[in-house]
Amino acid sequence: MSQQPKASLFERLRTSDLFQVYRDAFQAATGLPLLLKPADQSADEAPRDTFRNAFCAELNSGRKPCQHCLNADQCLTARSEQQAHTTRCFAGLKETAIPVRAGGQTIAFLSTGQCFDHTPGEGDFDSLTAALRESGFPDNRIERLRGSFFATQIVDPERYQGMVTLIGVFALQLSESLNRLMIEDANSEPPVVISAKQYINANLEERITLDDVAAHVCVSPYYFCKIFKQATGMTLTEYVNRRRIERAKRKLLVPHARVTEVAYDVGYQSLSQFNRSFLKYVGMSPTQYREHSAMEMTPKAA
Repeated sequence: MSQQPKASLFERLRTSDLFQVYRDAFQAATGLPLLLKPADQSADEAPRDTFRNAFCAELNSGRKPCQHCLNADQCLTARSEQQAHTTRCFAGLKETAIPVRAGGQTIAFLSTGQCFDHTPGEGDFDSLTAALRESGFPDNRIERLRGSFFATQIVDPERYQGMVTLIGVFALQLSESLNRLMIEDANSEPPVVISAKQYINANLEERITLDDVAAHVCVSPYYFCKIFKQATGMTLTEYVNRRRIERAKRKLLVPHARVTEVAYDVGYQSLSQFNRSFLKYVGMSPTQYREHSAMEMTPKAA
C-alpha cells in the first residue's frame, strides 16, 4: 500500500458517519456550527464557508478575504498544533481550534466559536470601525456590518468552556478512529511489512531495534525503512510506539494494574517515556485515560 497522504486521511474523516452525526448534533444542541478543516491548508486557501458566522461571512464577502481574519486564523492554527487553543479576533469574537492527531501528526482541526462572550456595545463597534477604516474599508460597507455584528450569538464563558470540553472529547474519538485505520488498513502490504508487523506484535514487551526487524525479514535496514514507510505511512519507531500504546490502553482498563507496571509490560524502559508517548498518541495522561474510561463504563442511573 502506498503512503497514505494526510489529505486522504482528512477526506475519510470528513465524510465519516461519526463526524457528520456529531457535527449535526453539536449544532442542534448549541446553535454553533462545528467545522473540520485540514491541517495542511493555509489560511488564504481556505474556502469562504470557513467564515460561517454571518458577520464573518459578510466581512469576507469581497474579492479578497479580510486580512485581519486571515491573521487570526493563522495564529489560531499555529497555536493549536499540539493542543486546544482559544483566541479572540480583532472584532472581539471568540473561536477555538482543537487538533485531531494520528501517527504523530496533526491531520485536521475541529473548530467552533465566532461568538461573543458578552453583549457588545457601541464602543465595541466603534473600535471595529477604526480598525476597518485603517484597513481601507469604506464607511458604507462598515455600516452594512452593523446588523450582523450586533446579531452575533452570545455564549457565556462557562457554557462556552463546556462546549470546548465536548469538542475535545470528540477530537480524541476521531483521533482513535484514524489511528486504527493507519494500523489496521494493511491491504496490499508487501510480505516484508506483514512479517515485520507480526514480529513486532509478538515482541512488543522486548527492546525492538531496526537492525533486529530488518534481519528477521531478511532485508537491509535501509530497504526496510523505505518499504515500511511507504506501506504504513509511519516510521518503525512510530509504529512500535503506537502498538504499545494501544496495548497499554487495554491494560489500563484493569482496575488494579499500576501505571508503572503497564509501562514496562508493553515495552517501555521508563515511566517518563511511557507518559510522553501516551500523551502524544492519546491526548491525555494514562491516569486521565483510566479515569475517563471508568466514567464511560459506569452505568447511568435510570
